[in-house]
Amino acid sequence: MDHLAEVRQFVRETVADFGGSKRVSDDLVQACDEAICNVMLHGYRGKPGDIDVEAQLRDRRIEIRILDRTPTFDPTTAPKRDADTLPAPTRIGGMGLGIELLRTLTDEVHHSARPDGGNELTLVRSIDSPTQEE
Repeated sequence: MDHLAEVRQFVRETVADFGGSKRVSDDLVQACDEAICNVMLHGYRGKPGDIDVEAQLRDRRIEIRILDRTPTFDPTTAPKRDADTLPAPTRIGGMGLGIELLRTLTDEVHHSARPDGGNELTLVRSIDSPTQEE
């Protein structure tokens, strides 16, 4: 939790360096924040653990990779829902809809299990076309 501000700053600076708009930056900061908080809360269960964040630009699409060493968990297997059919949150505090938030804020969300243990979650967002009207 102590490094979330650094991650947010990294994402903001990276998006700006890649030529992304404030909207793209805001969306990716929020998506990364959600994903990383879930890793810390559910993967590491509130205990210290390593999380790496990497970014690259490929074909005018920003790819943010979040890597951890927690037990394998693929959030992308949750069924896709539209805004009209979102269920009530499944956990106390309104939690349980994180993957829907990631899907709303990004163009794509991918997961892969790391060969040496852990997870790689990739958030993809186009610089040119917003996921929602700006």
